[in-house]
Amino acid sequence: MWLFVGLGNPGKSYRRTRHNAGWLAVDLFAEKKGLSWFGRDSFVYAMGEDFVLIKPVTFMNLSGKAVRQAFNLWGTEREKLVVLHDDIDLPLGKIKLRLGGGTGGHRGLESVMEEMGTSVFGRLRMGINIGFKPANLADFVLQEFSDREMETFLCSAERACQAMEVLMEKGWEKAMNEINGMAPCSFQDEGAKNQKEV
Repeated sequence: MWLFVGLGNPGKSYRRTRHNAGWLAVDLFAEKKGLSWFGRDSFVYAMGEDFVLIKPVTFMNLSGKAVRQAFNLWGTEREKLVVLHDDIDLPLGKIKLRLGGGTGGHRGLESVMEEMGTSVFGRLRMGINIGFKPANLADFVLQEFSDREMETFLCSAERACQAMEVLMEKGWEKAMNEINGMAPCSFQDEGAKNQKEV
């Protein structure tokens, strides 16, 4: 059973924020599959034939609790646990698959790694960088996507859905070769050119 975990924060005020990239992507996948969401203690989930979609409701910094509980219920192999999350080091519109690795300072990934006791799990990284690295990253990730940013992000969310399908069908090596070579969905924000890089 594949477990796809979309990281984010619960509540309407967070729904369209950059930090909820993972939530938004699994929402789209559930919609495409015609799946309904059900609640448990620390997460909501939607089940397919050979996969489960998970959205922690513990807030980002405690995401690992939900991931561990979900893995205890349905998990068998850590390679089939895939965490979808926002990534400031990738441009908006770019996605990238990776098995294992560090956290890049992402608090949600840090929590998952701590609770699971390993870095050996999959990541589907979703770019949110709009041309500059903000001085206050915490504020930036909790801001809502602008309408133009959301258009580009939704293109990458479609590709994330494709990546999940390819991963389940072909496995990690072939999926990474196919997905990671894709050019980013196009985005250009003139305002970003005037921002100071830090």
